[in-house]
Amino acid sequence: MTERPFRQSVVGVFVNDRGKVLLGERSDAPGSWQLPQGGIDEGESPEDALRREMREELGVNLFRIMRQGAMKCRYDFPAALDAPVARKYRGQEQTWFLLRFDDGAGPAPEAADGEFRDFRWDEPAQALAGIIEWKRQCYEDGFRSLGIETKRQD
Repeated sequence: MTERPFRQSVVGVFVNDRGKVLLGERSDAPGSWQLPQGGIDEGESPEDALRREMREELGVNLFRIMRQGAMKCRYDFPAALDAPVARKYRGQEQTWFLLRFDDGAGPAPEAADGEFRDFRWDEPAQALAGIIEWKRQCYEDGFRSLGIETKRQD
């Protein structure tokens, strides 16, 4: 039996002028917040996948890429995760992007695919603290690769 591959995917980290990051509350798991992300389709570049996924999940494509993370991060899906993606792939290998909305732009849930039921801006440390445990190290690495500080500034 061959080992399942990692799914190639992208993560969009939107930051605002106050250094907060945009999180979406999953429609299928109320109370679960995460960064917008999605898979890279065959023949698609990471940047093309990012633009498509952000349009699908946020309903808007009015943003600019500030930088791409210097490294990819990966995580394994838990053995107990019963989802189609987890049956096909071992986990995800993610390319992270730092993004800013164009002036006056933001999520447009009415034009999105419904994956998220709500959005909020949060401190990176708070966002990291709320991420499901099996994704947390990847989030730490992804934030670090974009130069985003995740330590509390008390």
